[in-house]
Amino acid sequence: MWRVLILTFLGMQCFACSGGISSYEEGVEAQSEIMQEMIGILEDVSDEASAEAAVGDIEALGKRLAELAVQFSQLPQPTTVEMQALVRKQRANQQEFQNKAFPQMTKLAQYESLSDAWTRAVTNLQ
Repeated sequence: MWRVLILTFLGMQCFACSGGISSYEEGVEAQSEIMQEMIGILEDVSDEASAEAAVGDIEALGKRLAELAVQFSQLPQPTTVEMQALVRKQRANQQEFQNKAFPQMTKLAQYESLSDAWTRAVTNLQ
């Protein structure tokens, strides 16, 4: 479970981008939205059946993260100063995400198929 938590946390600190974005900042926002959607899916898991139903949704979001990673690779690298500014700006969002995500992480430990889907999804973070 800690591995998943670490991957999730690192994912929130990584920068990716979505369709049509033109900056790392837009990418950070797009990635944050997807990660928030993933947590929203976990919030709806209450038993094995809902966990199994959530697997497809998590995997679909993982594909979106992979698409973002491809687009991210096409952006020019930000300078160190720009990267530091992005990290400072996103610090509050990261804390909010962690506060919302940590209670849901126990569900990944409870349902192996859900944990596997989550791990595959967050490995798409770049």
